[in-house]
Amino acid sequence: MKEMPTRGYPKRTEQNVMDSDGTVIFQQGKLSGGSDLTRKLAIKHCKPWLHLDMKKLSIDEAGEEIIGWVKKNQIETLNVAGKSASSDPEIYDIVFGVMGRVLIAT
Repeated sequence: MKEMPTRGYPKRTEQNVMDSDGTVIFQQGKLSGGSDLTRKLAIKHCKPWLHLDMKKLSIDEAGEEIIGWVKKNQIETLNVAGKSASSDPEIYDIVFGVMGRVLIAT
């Protein structure tokens, strides 16, 4: 983990994308705001990205998607992105559950 000298989230988001091998973006529904910026930055830097629409996927399904995607793209450093818990109160528990399954399986 590295502390960024700037507090602006666009620069921090871009640095996180650049410092990782790929980005998984959790959102309930379509990408918007900072999550869509993350996608655009991953494309800009030619980094693989995966959008998980948690309105359509179970925690187990999302975990399986990540595991397959990480293997396929040989991801060693994963950037996990998405809305904050303050803007989506359910997202923390969802991401915690999905990533817990991923870590147990890998």
